[in-house]
Amino acid sequence: MTLTPEALVAAVAGALAVSGALIAVVGLVGTTSAPVARPKGPLERWLRAADGQDGTGPLSMWADRRLLVSGAGGAGLLVWLLTSWPLGGLLTAAAIVGMPWILQPGRGSKVQILRLEALEEWVRRLADIHTAGISLEQAVASSVRSAPKTIAPYVARLTSRLASGWQARLAYRAFADELNDASVDSVAALMIMHAADRGAGLSAALRELAGQLSEEVLMRRKVEADREKPRTNFRWVSLFCMGAFALSMLSGAYVQPYNSITGQLVLLILAAAFVAVLVWMRRMALTKPAPRFLPPADRDLGEPS
Repeated sequence: MTLTPEALVAAVAGALAVSGALIAVVGLVGTTSAPVARPKGPLERWLRAADGQDGTGPLSMWADRRLLVSGAGGAGLLVWLLTSWPLGGLLTAAAIVGMPWILQPGRGSKVQILRLEALEEWVRRLADIHTAGISLEQAVASSVRSAPKTIAPYVARLTSRLASGWQARLAYRAFADELNDASVDSVAALMIMHAADRGAGLSAALRELAGQLSEEVLMRRKVEADREKPRTNFRWVSLFCMGAFALSMLSGAYVQPYNSITGQLVLLILAAAFVAVLVWMRRMALTKPAPRFLPPADRDLGEPS
């Protein structure tokens, strides 16, 4: 039996239709089991680390850009049918999906700076609230409504963990895990130490820490400005190479050798080499984050009390 493109498209369409029906049933009926908190395994931690500090990596891109992924699938299928190149359709879809990754190489660092700036503002508000004589946990709960929008969901989850009976040290470490930044570890470490001894002077320590965060934001903005030129070069080189590839596909005589199986394998090797060069160039244009010093909260087997 010969597998034709039409038969493969029909099989994929049938699988997608069945999957869509199952998802629709689950969405309408729902599930009865409540979600159970569990420690993350090494593979899940690696995937989240590969996804980036800010949720701008491949996993978040799949979740946040479903329309882009759907359009890429349609464009890839169209290229496959027009050129009879299965690999050509796959490369087209991959290029479209990876376009935000190419056009915004520094987006993750910029988002992290905005979060750090919001954290500095939130820490200053915590210092003012705690001056009134209430506990740190009460100050955190009182700051939810006034927390900057950039970190408001993280502060809300921190408050929920504290209110639901989590140990304070685990709740603060989980807060640091979500923001995933060495500077956030400093804030969480101060809160953990205060939760252990309840000593005086927390407001003054929070204000001093907010000043350090402000200096960190200024320094990171300067670094980002210096990195902007190599990022611009990375974008133009990537777009030029992909444009040249797209135009070459219109030349029948030039791409004739790629019609065979051997030609498709060669094309796959060239595409893999091109992607490797893109990854290398992108890493050169990114700033390596400082290593964190707090261990992940899920490594501690002491569950919320």
